[in-house]
Amino acid sequence: MTFTLTRAAGPDSASPLERLGEAVACDAGSIPLAASKTLWLVTGGSFDLFAVHTTGGRWHHVGTLEAGTVLCAPIQGPRHKLVVRPLEDAALRRIRISELVVAQREQWIAHRDADGLSTEERALAKGIDLGLAPLLDFAGEGLPPRDFLSLQPGTELELGAGQNARPSGGILWVDVLKGRIRAGGLAAFRDREAGDSVTLSEQGWLSSESYAQVRVNDTEGMLARGELWEALIKVQMRALYTVDRAVERREQVSEDRNTMSRQAGNTARDKADHALHAVIQPNLDSLATLSLNQDDPTFAACKLVADDLGLTISAPGGQEVSGKVGPIERIAVRSRIRTRTIALKGTWWRTDIGPLVGHRGDEKAPIALRWRSGRYQAVDPVTGESTPITQRVASEISELAVMFYPSLPEQPVSTLRLLLFGLRGSLRDLRRMAASMLIAVLLGLLIPIATGEVLGSLVPNGESELIVQLCLGLVAASLASAAFLLLEDLALLRVEGRFESTLQAAVWDRLLRLPTTFFARHSTGELASAALGIKQIKAVLAGSTSVVLHSTVLAVANFGLLFAYSVRLALLAGVFLAISTAVFVFLGVRQMRWQSKSLEVNYRLSNKVFQTLRGLAKLRVAAAQNHAYADWAADFVRGKDYQKRIAHYQNLITAFNAGYVPLCTLVLYLIVAGSAVGQLSAAQFLACSTAFSIMLASMMQVTNSITSIVAVVPMFRRLKPVLTEPLEVSEDSAVPGELSGKIEVNHLSFGYSEDAPPVMTDVSFSLEPGEFVAIVGPSGCGKSTLLRLLLGFEKPTSGTILYDGQDLSSLDIAAVRRQCGVVLQSAKTPTGTIFQAIAGAQNFSVEEAWEAAEMAGLREDIEAMPMGMHTVLSESATLSGGQRQRLVIAQALIRRPRILFFDEATSALDNETQRVVTDSTKRLHATRIVIAHRLSTVLDADKVIVLSEGRVAECDSPAELLGDPNSIFHHLVRRQMPEAQPDALPHKE
Repeated sequence: MTFTLTRAAGPDSASPLERLGEAVACDAGSIPLAASKTLWLVTGGSFDLFAVHTTGGRWHHVGTLEAGTVLCAPIQGPRHKLVVRPLEDAALRRIRISELVVAQREQWIAHRDADGLSTEERALAKGIDLGLAPLLDFAGEGLPPRDFLSLQPGTELELGAGQNARPSGGILWVDVLKGRIRAGGLAAFRDREAGDSVTLSEQGWLSSESYAQVRVNDTEGMLARGELWEALIKVQMRALYTVDRAVERREQVSEDRNTMSRQAGNTARDKADHALHAVIQPNLDSLATLSLNQDDPTFAACKLVADDLGLTISAPGGQEVSGKVGPIERIAVRSRIRTRTIALKGTWWRTDIGPLVGHRGDEKAPIALRWRSGRYQAVDPVTGESTPITQRVASEISELAVMFYPSLPEQPVSTLRLLLFGLRGSLRDLRRMAASMLIAVLLGLLIPIATGEVLGSLVPNGESELIVQLCLGLVAASLASAAFLLLEDLALLRVEGRFESTLQAAVWDRLLRLPTTFFARHSTGELASAALGIKQIKAVLAGSTSVVLHSTVLAVANFGLLFAYSVRLALLAGVFLAISTAVFVFLGVRQMRWQSKSLEVNYRLSNKVFQTLRGLAKLRVAAAQNHAYADWAADFVRGKDYQKRIAHYQNLITAFNAGYVPLCTLVLYLIVAGSAVGQLSAAQFLACSTAFSIMLASMMQVTNSITSIVAVVPMFRRLKPVLTEPLEVSEDSAVPGELSGKIEVNHLSFGYSEDAPPVMTDVSFSLEPGEFVAIVGPSGCGKSTLLRLLLGFEKPTSGTILYDGQDLSSLDIAAVRRQCGVVLQSAKTPTGTIFQAIAGAQNFSVEEAWEAAEMAGLREDIEAMPMGMHTVLSESATLSGGQRQRLVIAQALIRRPRILFFDEATSALDNETQRVVTDSTKRLHATRIVIAHRLSTVLDADKVIVLSEGRVAECDSPAELLGDPNSIFHHLVRRQMPEAQPDALPHKE
């Protein structure tokens, strides 16, 4: 039931309060509220309240005073004074407190009820609350804690060490009975001891370092006991001092944001400098450029690891992520880097798995673990001291370490850049591969040379001893070549493992960073197959690339050897190579065309199988199994046909390679025996013949391997959309900081395409921190679209969405979502235990999970399960629709977010459970945006926004809208609740 201080105009309808004092002329541009011991009553319209510097200067908006507000004018502060600006139909009266006290004693006392208050006194108390709230909220510092006890008027509360408490609603007056408390959010009310008092708004809070006891009263209670005026004057005396500090803080915040913007530019410049240094001095150790950081050794250790990986990290700040996240994870979240915790077991320091961040000693001091000179070294980020890790040093290092995963560049990534990214950190192994390959090829050249010498000179001359010695030399050269080939293969294995782990993680990371609109354009099966194609690409490239490189070098070397013996035969070999290349290109191009079609069909089949399995129940209900099978079979048969065509071209290439080498050798012998007879000695001819055969055989291996490599081209094409799509969050996106829950939507318009009609048109509204707002309207009016816009899933065509005054389009959207709790009607429960489903990936305790379950009305259901909180959930878990909804609600509430979005998230709950969830979310003091079809769940909302055809048709309290029989909301409620009596619905008196 809501009371007001104003009534309809007329000589007999004015309340006694309106007959007190004198009217204030509102035709001026502004009205200073300077009189002491005076009440200012807003009797009509509204006023904007400002804090203005006493000598002139910037005006700071404090809040808006609506009709019925009573403001006790504070004395002028040392720097600022309060000024109001009248808005449309604004009316104001000035009343001396002494005059009001007389009216209270002589006129209102006769109308008091059983609680000792008259209707006018209750309205007065409500008006004082409306006047104090914007002033106290403006003067607040910081954001309230997420974990707190509830302060209820008319009660006493005991606080233990480290506990916090917040008002359950409205303005509360708190007396300290025992101990010592700190009033968070108000600079002038910091430390209060027994006998002191403090006034709190809904955004204020108390905290205690030791045991404390407080008594809580509301404004009505203070007025009934006659204690209000003295307490109000004390608040008046402190008010402007707190406003002074609030203005200074806001100016400092503005300066800090400008500083952060400059730092973002400096970070971009440092990143560019880092890239340039890497080119100019690739071997420069990052310790040479690292500024040792004794204040934050964790950040310094992370920076060492990031420098090794070529990453740029940012220092953590604020509480935009949950307090349950560790310092390393907090840095990674701010820097948008993926991490993974690994266990260091066995002789881990002898195997290179990349740079790590670990902890050493009983103090768990952070260290950087870097691979140097064939083993890990522990680097102290504070002193810069590097210690080689031995068995003794390893025993001092914590078993758990954190691995960083490098991300792909923000810009579109080409195929070549993707491959180079996968080879990062493999330069040393690539050098070893190249050196081993070159030595093995040079040793291989001894075979044709030795063959010519043995068969051309030594055998005819009977040099048996030299033949034996040369054969032994060839055996030794073959063993040495085999050894170098083994070294090449070992280096290749290391490159393969590093390539797959780096690239696969980077591709999945990029996939997770893409905007939701991207996933609407591509099917799940297609994206999964494309992302997992990295493994197939690695398998093909690893098995064929080394063969191509080795065979090519071997062929070029033997081709050069042919030129050394006979230019004529070398040119002939070049002609043979040109012919084989032309045939290979002809057949390879046609094969690749069918491979592209085959890969497309395979992706489509994967997507159909995925969709069929997920929708199997719906297919059975519709008796459409045969249609689904026929649809799958058509693509399956088509894919098999493409594979046959691919196999046909592969057989042609294989047959060509098998017959082409003997044919070329035959032509070579015919030429040597004919027109080139006598031009070569026997030894030269045999050497040329052997080199010719090795060259052709090597090129045939190259063509066979390239045939396999060609198969990855369609895979890269399928991966291209993931690599070229702009990321949802760019490097220039600002970090929002810790959000309070204030949201503003200004002239928002949106359409799904340029040609389609707009879905939202000129939508504007604002939400205050802790406000409960319901968004309702008929189907298709844009409710779900508005939610997607608020969450940043879609970008408006015009207008802005502001979180704490910051444009969402310029913010790190992921950081904004991390501070929101989102519950959707169709949300799926994850697999694992109930505890894992509620706690997610963060370090919440089982007790905190139980608290979240209780807030969601799920505690009794979980206690009835055999394994309680550790009951395992699966796809086929027998949870009811209501239990699933409450589980998802508990998952959102465990983080105690300051912003909650509910999209018909309680549709499957009964009335009692609905009440539990409503009361729990109310106690969080979070801004709640509820999209509701069941209107009985939003009748106690602070504000109802009614959408119609993409526009805001109505926006007011439920009582106001229900009081208007012509309102859309009134008709919607009547349609759903035809049996409800008018008196049973909320209304305004």
